[in-house]
Amino acid sequence: MHRRKFITVGASLFSVVLASGPLRASSNPQQRVGMSTVTFRHRFAQTKPKEVNKIKQELTLVDTPEYFADRFGIHNVEYWSRHFESLEPAYLDSLKKKIKKTKSRLTNIQLDQPYQLGAPDETKRKESLELVLQWVEAAHQVGAHAIRVNPGKGEVTHSIQALKTINEAAKKHGLILMTENHFGMEMDPEVHLRIVKEVGDNMYTLPDYGNYDDAVRYDALRRVMPYAYQISAKAADFNKDLEHTAYDFGRCMQIAKESGFQGIYSVEQWSRIPLPDNISAEQVTDWLIDQVKAYVS
Repeated sequence: MHRRKFITVGASLFSVVLASGPLRASSNPQQRVGMSTVTFRHRFAQTKPKEVNKIKQELTLVDTPEYFADRFGIHNVEYWSRHFESLEPAYLDSLKKKIKKTKSRLTNIQLDQPYQLGAPDETKRKESLELVLQWVEAAHQVGAHAIRVNPGKGEVTHSIQALKTINEAAKKHGLILMTENHFGMEMDPEVHLRIVKEVGDNMYTLPDYGNYDDAVRYDALRRVMPYAYQISAKAADFNKDLEHTAYDFGRCMQIAKESGFQGIYSVEQWSRIPLPDNISAEQVTDWLIDQVKAYVS
């Protein structure tokens, strides 16, 4: 069965039931928008620029759900693994309580740690698998709906085998497993779809607007979009007039809409080029939210 048909069978909404409740599409455009902590990476101690000694408006993961809800009216939260201070149960419980208190939900954890599931060295593969499985447990404890894991570089068959094991652990905890076009073997859409199909039930793509090269961006997105559970609606470079100059964001949104996607668009900004001095992360996020809502309303 085609993955898009699987998602919509029996209803026009997501029918995948998770341990902490289903992620469902909504007729309210605001509820179709999520937000990643990646956009605010310069305000986290773990990911601030090295030259910054004192962070203005510092954030932690405990602060984030309330900040996203109060400032942006967004209750779909996505955490970057690099922003976790610990995987200790007490810390994870504190995050879970704050998410619940703000009537939010943790849609996904973006897992970017030092692991290579397809590494040629067997010891490295084993260590990588163990690390990812620890994060699957943590994602369950904190109440996440999904976890995004990188196939990485190396041998695709090794990565697929590891992801099958990870997927079984994810399913046991009611977690969706996703893989993004994230600068590894999966940057080839054919390989990306092979991974998703061979890992099987409960494995989805997480298309990211910004990660493909310009020459292949729109065609590649069309190929992986029908297998998406969530979308990383990423922006990159802006000019001083708050115009997105990196690629056609609206065209990416149109591709997602035409694919029949009914889930969460998690907005994010990432670029190696700093934002103009007169443009804040809040302004970029407001722009992103407006762009997404225009296509899902």
